[in-house]
Amino acid sequence: MLSIGSFAYILANYDTILATNALNCMILLAQSEPTSAGLDLFMNNGDSLEQQALASAKQYMGGVAWPTVCYALVVFFSYGLVLASALAGALSLWIATPMVITLTYLSYTVLHEAVHGTITGGQQSLRWINEALGYIAGWILMTPLTAHRHEHLAHHRNTNDKHEDPDYHISQIGNSPIESFRSALQIVHIQLSHYLQHRWNKAPARQNLYLCVEVVVTVVPRIALLAAGFWLEGAMLLGVGWLLGVVIVLYLFAYLVHRPHVDQGRYVDTSTILAPARLQPLLNWVWVFQNYHSIHHLFPRVPFYQYQRLFREIEEVMVAKGAPIYRLGTKGLIPAALQAV
Repeated sequence: MLSIGSFAYILANYDTILATNALNCMILLAQSEPTSAGLDLFMNNGDSLEQQALASAKQYMGGVAWPTVCYALVVFFSYGLVLASALAGALSLWIATPMVITLTYLSYTVLHEAVHGTITGGQQSLRWINEALGYIAGWILMTPLTAHRHEHLAHHRNTNDKHEDPDYHISQIGNSPIESFRSALQIVHIQLSHYLQHRWNKAPARQNLYLCVEVVVTVVPRIALLAAGFWLEGAMLLGVGWLLGVVIVLYLFAYLVHRPHVDQGRYVDTSTILAPARLQPLLNWVWVFQNYHSIHHLFPRVPFYQYQRLFREIEEVMVAKGAPIYRLGTKGLIPAALQAV
């Protein structure tokens, strides 16, 4: 029988276990476990700029991200309240659906942070909080935490590689609205198929069981809702609301920040997008700080609300390393280097 201690250990070390099997395991291990020997090894690789960036990033890693916990609770409570109000007839579907779209989009930040273990950092005794919040967010997004963790780390290892990056199909969503909807529908299938193809036969039976439980718990309540006669509510809230929320996630979290989906390698495969000074706070919160997605790819264990602070500390390093930085203007996204000329 699986003990609680064994269960906690597996969850706490899952991302590191995957990382050590990756081709770029030294980098991933250093990023995912800031107190490990891997980080010390990586910092002593002779690259002074890299050492400077890592030293800055390390101060933001390892602690409990209480702002993320509060953010998650607000999003989850709001989502549940909107669903309950709409099903009870107390809230119009025309009002509830846009709210569900927004809350579905916002919930991805929780799932994303849970995937990387940033919610409770190095506090393994609290790891259950990280996982619990991730499971709930995964339910909203119909994206199981167990599968997404494996798929998303593969994306980090192989960003913009058309053959190995499981998110590469998202590069097509800018072609048409149809491609956007197709990618949103495809993303759930990819989470599961990637896990089944690359992880199922290697994973402990208990891990596969967790995935199966997640899928059942996600699907059964939705079927039950339809069976109870809430066809319109189900279609609008859990159909249209979910679909459009996921489209926004893919466009902001995966498409814009990796355009043109060609460059590969640390620092150059992910963009930073800035706004005029007065609009920067608004952009940060609308984008949930993923306009600093480059910071996330460099240091996945840094909580999302610290991205801007870390960017300001290591911006010179990023420029020296050739990291793409854009400024949002009236003519769209303009390379920051051109604006400085």
